[in-house]
Amino acid sequence: MKQKTLSLLVSVLFVATFSVILISCGNESNDQQNNEADTNDETTVVQKVEELVYPLPTPLEVTEMLNNAGASYILDLANRPENADKYFTEMAKAINLGVYGADLSYSSTYNKTQETNNYLACTIKLRDGLSIETPFNANLLDRVEANIDNQDSLYVILKHSFHETFEYLNENGKGAVSVMILAGGWIEGLYLSTELALLTDDNTEILKGIANQKHTLKTLIPLIETYKENENVSEILKELKDIEAIYIEIPENDGVIELTEEHFNKIKEEIEALRKKAIETN
Repeated sequence: MKQKTLSLLVSVLFVATFSVILISCGNESNDQQNNEADTNDETTVVQKVEELVYPLPTPLEVTEMLNNAGASYILDLANRPENADKYFTEMAKAINLGVYGADLSYSSTYNKTQETNNYLACTIKLRDGLSIETPFNANLLDRVEANIDNQDSLYVILKHSFHETFEYLNENGKGAVSVMILAGGWIEGLYLSTELALLTDDNTEILKGIANQKHTLKTLIPLIETYKENENVSEILKELKDIEAIYIEIPENDGVIELTEEHFNKIKEEIEALRKKAIETN
């Protein structure tokens, strides 16, 4: 988390603590009640600040779900590393930085050293092409290489990189780029999930993860709508809303999304088409 966010959190904690002191001095009889209220307020504000840092589950969390569900690593599912040289526009670079971020998460989660290095190189190439310069990401290659065999450390490093990139873009007036990266990661994560669901014997947990993307989409779409004046963003937004329309059709029972085979097939068809469009190089 960057210094600006840390400073905000410190300010929140200071104000909450100072308020407790004032209240306890002014009304000792209500001390316990007021302290509990301040604690709740503080927690709520801190949660909101954290949500602003990175609003979606990172691709790492999606690929970790796939691994825990027993899905295999299928190399040909990921975007081809050589395609990274073929994205020339800002938006093509942005959405595929998200795509390669998910592919990097996929390979690192499964301890695929060579593939992890390949996809790391792709993300660095696109990140540099977008002029994303952050202190943590400046040494990302060295950090990953030093921890390539330590999955826990690698998870922390990559997650930190996702968060810092998102913060940097939004603090430097590049919100449209940030939401396209988010969209690319979400698209690739759902694409991998739908493909692996068909290749995994017991795909119950994967199907549950696919169903729960309904909630993630409810967060992603409003973020993207903020920049719908951008032609490229608007195009992706339309495609995502088509997928959202399918999710809206899916019945829920006591908060559980009951993904049917029919709806799964519809989602798979839509995400395949959208992903194909996102990674195309001509």
